[in-house]
Amino acid sequence: MLNNLNKFIVLGAAVVGLFCSSVRSAEAHHRDFVFLRDWYLPYANENEMEYRLTHNNRMNEFLHEVEFEHGITDHFAIEPGIEWHQQDAEKFHLDGMDVELRFNFGEAKMNAILPALNVDYEQPFDTEESDAARLKFILSYFTPAGEDFSLNLVGEQEMKNEKLKESEIDFGYVRPLQKLVTEKHHGYKIGLRGGFEARYNTGHSHFFNIGPTLAFEKDEHFNLIAHYFFGLNKRHENTDGFRFIIEWEF
Repeated sequence: MLNNLNKFIVLGAAVVGLFCSSVRSAEAHHRDFVFLRDWYLPYANENEMEYRLTHNNRMNEFLHEVEFEHGITDHFAIEPGIEWHQQDAEKFHLDGMDVELRFNFGEAKMNAILPALNVDYEQPFDTEESDAARLKFILSYFTPAGEDFSLNLVGEQEMKNEKLKESEIDFGYVRPLQKLVTEKHHGYKIGLRGGFEARYNTGHSHFFNIGPTLAFEKDEHFNLIAHYFFGLNKRHENTDGFRFIIEWEF
């Protein structure tokens, strides 16, 4: 099982390497958060590979996601992905795939509220599990000092079985932790950034999670983000854990 997982990761790295053999100068803004989204998208014809690792401490579950994002226009991007997990002694298990359509509105500016919208459709490989549709309404506020305030309102609907509904309110704040390097393109924050993310499930579980987020943007191509979340209520169910993201833009 571990060998299969290693082969999958090596294959993914080879694909990334193939894409990056013809890297051009990237222009878009990297992610500031691991769970939240902000207003920025890839520009037209820009690409991004993203790997996400999430660990759930209570269940000792490792969840892996790989996504490819492509800018169709400066205000619309598409992001297909695949997901798999490993839990304790369980074998490597492919969970499903999803497609995310990302939109933003207006033009980038400082000291203004900027709206965006994500539409996500998830299809599990297990036919007994339900497909799910998700809407994420996004409001972001950026300052000349490099701060990012973002609010996400999330709604999810199962498409079959019990057709359960979920909702969530997410808020995050990140700022540079060192002097900003002169931005080659609007939106870049080269260097180390830090802040927090908070998520509150307003559906049936009412879980509340919060924790620190740390990001390092090496250059206009490479970005690392890490977040540790603490379950603040319902400790018998709500869990601590961490999420880690690697981004490569080209």
